[in-house]
Amino acid sequence: MKLGRSRQYLAMAVLSAATVMGAQAASAASSTGTGMPVLWIADQKSTTWVEELIGQVLTYQTLAEKQVIEGDFQPYLDQMIKVRNNYRAGDRRATYDGVNQFMTMLEVRVGGVDQHSAETLWNFCYKVTPDEYHARDRHVKARGEAEVNKEEEFLRDMEERASLSF
Repeated sequence: MKLGRSRQYLAMAVLSAATVMGAQAASAASSTGTGMPVLWIADQKSTTWVEELIGQVLTYQTLAEKQVIEGDFQPYLDQMIKVRNNYRAGDRRATYDGVNQFMTMLEVRVGGVDQHSAETLWNFCYKVTPDEYHARDRHVKARGEAEVNKEEEFLRDMEERASLSF
């Protein structure tokens, strides 16, 4: 059975959106035999957060290439590929440094990217990247000094209580 053109476009849109959002896709025949795509989300131990960031940068790069927004996003893509490689290799320090360099690039608008795009990518990066890969000043910028101090005090208290329990 052939799919109608609108269903084909819908299937392509779902696959594209899922790819950008970090989902993995595979084509498989469903029980109805329509050949519609089957989607699943990768497990949490994978590089999902890095892939999500790369997908977002690719989206912005495509928009810039089509002259919808300003800027060159290739330096950001190159940086995130380095981050992904370091993360996959298990190099936590290099991953930390790479993420923070990426965020600094966004703050100074490397490549002449517009303010809205840079801030949106910065916020997305902060949201999806595990906290251990952000510098303290990034936490302060995103959450505020009082909230960060409160969290740090809580962690110090918990560590002290744990040390006294042995």
